[in-house]
Amino acid sequence: MTAGTSTGADAASEARRAERRAIAESLLESPPPLQQLGARRVVVRERSVVHLSRSRPVVRWELTVDTGSGPAPLTVIGKGYRKGGGEEAGRLLGQLRRAGFDDPRLQVPAPFGFDPLRQVLAQEEAPPTTLRTLLDAAPEPAAPAVGQVGRWLARLHGVHGVDVPVLPGDFERHKLTEYATALVEALPAAAARLRALTARTLDVLAAGGARPVVTHGDFQPGNIHLDEDRVVVIDFDRAAYAPAARDLGHFIGQTLTMGASRHGSLEAAAAWVEAFLHGYTTAGGDPAAVAAAPAYVARTFAEVLFYRLVVRPVPDRSFVSAWLDAWERCLDPPPGGGRT
Repeated sequence: MTAGTSTGADAASEARRAERRAIAESLLESPPPLQQLGARRVVVRERSVVHLSRSRPVVRWELTVDTGSGPAPLTVIGKGYRKGGGEEAGRLLGQLRRAGFDDPRLQVPAPFGFDPLRQVLAQEEAPPTTLRTLLDAAPEPAAPAVGQVGRWLARLHGVHGVDVPVLPGDFERHKLTEYATALVEALPAAAARLRALTARTLDVLAAGGARPVVTHGDFQPGNIHLDEDRVVVIDFDRAAYAPAARDLGHFIGQTLTMGASRHGSLEAAAAWVEAFLHGYTTAGGDPAAVAAAPAYVARTFAEVLFYRLVVRPVPDRSFVSAWLDAWERCLDPPPGGGRT
């Protein structure tokens, strides 16, 4: 790449970032919608941008709110839904809280209100620590926390009567075909193996036949917030009725690959997976879903490889061989197993 090309790319990147910042800052021009609180008086003390995005920006307001018993501080997160869906997201949070996720230990954020003009959903702020930051810090498991995460997911899979769509029957085939097509181009020397692994993964997934349950859709350490007492899960934009094993496999695959990226081995987070699955099964999670999870771990490995090699390419590809081996092992779990 020439110096001129590099400068042009940098300028384009800065322009895109400036555009995303302007979109996020536009959400902050007015106070957050707080219909659910019935606030008599709201004072904005501070406002800031949390996450830049063209379609899903996230902002924060630091407020003083008086609901009739005197002024009190309140932090509110605002998430923009520029392509729609914010009102439905707020309704789902309310339904989940009524279904038991306002528990002192297992929670989703409380929705505060929705502004249809700005397409922004206001909600409770989750604790600042995520399971991902704990995984970053050390490969040893924070066993009580990870077990609690498993219990949270078991509760979700037992929920009934909430408004989420049914995952389309061809969704996994469509996504895996997309990943495989791009990965073959990125890894031509492994083209035959990639095609074979994709075909086997699709065959195993198609043979599952599990009863659909309410699933999160992106259940991974970055969306799981914790403090000393609570597990609070955010980001239900991909929630759907789907096999329970889909959430399990996504969590396991993301946890293993995050652990490998930070600590050098896919085994680094193996104890986290064990603690998570123990929490899930002891809280009533379906053992059949645990047995079916490896196929979805394989699917997640394909997705992670796609993002690391195609969407946001990393310069060091030395991990690829080990991850392809792990993908293959997921399709041949040990007898009586079901765990990676």
